[in-house]
Amino acid sequence: MGGLTGEARDRVRALSLWLVTGIVLAGVAVGLYAVVVGFDRTQPAAVSRVAQGAEPRDLIVEYVGGSPGCGDPHRVEVTESEDEVVVAATVVVRHGTRFNAACDDEGVSMVQTVRLAEPLGGRSVRDASRPGVTVPVVADLAELAEG
Repeated sequence: MGGLTGEARDRVRALSLWLVTGIVLAGVAVGLYAVVVGFDRTQPAAVSRVAQGAEPRDLIVEYVGGSPGCGDPHRVEVTESEDEVVVAATVVVRHGTRFNAACDDEGVSMVQTVRLAEPLGGRSVRDASRPGVTVPVVADLAELAEG
């Protein structure tokens, strides 16, 4: 700023202050939104059982979510290898960052079908949210529905 005139230097300073003020106000607005309204928060869900679907490559996944708004279904992803299938279920807590956000501890069973690259066959199924835990494979959807 050494080559600027006094008036130009004042304008650059004023513009810098307005820019910093705008950034600070935007940060405060985002923070207030997060506390008052809340952003959605995702979290892993425990996979309880799986069943073979109607098609050989379909896998029906039963996992534990929460009551409405406190563990809604988000997605189920699978990672396959020759020996095992790792299932990662995710639920979303609506407005989870809100100041007074509270959820009960009630677990709700949720079911979703995913398509594998290859049929399950004799591969073991593991839960991504609980490393080392093997998930039981039941015969079909009827057995899965019985509980």
